[in-house]
Amino acid sequence: MVARGCQPNVYTYTTIINGLCKTGEAAEAAGLFKKMEEAGCQPDVVTYSTLIDSLCKDRLVNEALDIFSYMKAKGISPDIFTYTSLIQGLCNFSRWKEASALLNEMTSLNIMPDIVTFNVLVDTFCKEGKVLEALGVLKTMTEMGVEPNVVTYNSLMYGYSSCTQVVEARKLFDVMITKGFKPVVFSYNILINGYCKAKRIDEAKQLFNEMIHQGLTPNKVTYNTLIHGLCQLGRVREAQDLFRNMRTNGNLPNLRTYSILLDGFCKQGYLGKAFRLFRAMQSTHLKPNPVMYTILVHAMCKSGNLKDARKLFSELFVQGLQPNVQIYTTIIFGLCKEGLLDEALEAFRNMEEDGCPPDEICYRVIIRGFLQHKDESRAVQLIGEMRDRGFVADARTRLSEVG
Repeated sequence: MVARGCQPNVYTYTTIINGLCKTGEAAEAAGLFKKMEEAGCQPDVVTYSTLIDSLCKDRLVNEALDIFSYMKAKGISPDIFTYTSLIQGLCNFSRWKEASALLNEMTSLNIMPDIVTFNVLVDTFCKEGKVLEALGVLKTMTEMGVEPNVVTYNSLMYGYSSCTQVVEARKLFDVMITKGFKPVVFSYNILINGYCKAKRIDEAKQLFNEMIHQGLTPNKVTYNTLIHGLCQLGRVREAQDLFRNMRTNGNLPNLRTYSILLDGFCKQGYLGKAFRLFRAMQSTHLKPNPVMYTILVHAMCKSGNLKDARKLFSELFVQGLQPNVQIYTTIIFGLCKEGLLDEALEAFRNMEEDGCPPDEICYRVIIRGFLQHKDESRAVQLIGEMRDRGFVADARTRLSEVG
């Protein structure tokens, strides 16, 4: 276009900048913004706002604030979209005072915050566990004539549920319905999660049935949350029934679902069921991850079944998976428990080669293993290594504690 002697106008530049921003190329967008000015084409409020929004989404909020200041210095008045983007960006970094200052600034300029602006504040406060502050925003918005919507209520319910105030969350849920808003699956998921966290699993199940009665289809998050809640209370048979229900209704379990149920079986000592579930999952399109192997290896070691624990540990490598510190610590614990100290130390030394150096917990596990089997010389060596790495040996990793 330029080669043919046609100069792009502000609309052309803004369209391209917007396209770059949407594909996550904020740096290229900023470069084009600079070229735009150099070409004598002055950006308008849409251009500035587009770039500011993209920078905020890329967590470059200081750069966005610089553009904001430059924009005002150029005599371009920010609009509600500009302010909302910056408020969101600042909230993401918990910079509440600056976000509040911007809110006050926009209202002083008669740019009235809309439901989107207020929801940004309410949602961020709730995710930070600052429910009182979120309620303060709710009060301000209603005083300004902006009524809350489903998004507002969902955020507040999430805030209450995260603070285990599920009764308050339920009250908001009922208020939302009374005001004519229809809860969505996400709304039910928030409340079900709140009940599960509060160990009020029967109320969570009741809500699950209620949402189906209302014509809503539970999603994977719904099932996973409820299955996890049941497993946490040891009600693994009900969890298994729900797992079957999930599959019957065409909602295929994901890795998270299998991991939850696998952990539930293992914690209740149903190792046979856990192992069968694991193998059944492998026959699907899903591939096990290191977390699942860790769950099984831990259960096998705890029950004294070191033979199967070793097999699973070896299988992890055959599957081309990267072992983590947790699974190494688990197998080292199992080997130490059986007095296989040389093998435990070999596994410990292999950790560095496999790209997962031992952490403080791993050191403590192997040191205690050596101390319990009266191998004090190697324990002393490991304690020295541990301290050299900046870790602290606790009372159970000191020789004075060995009887």
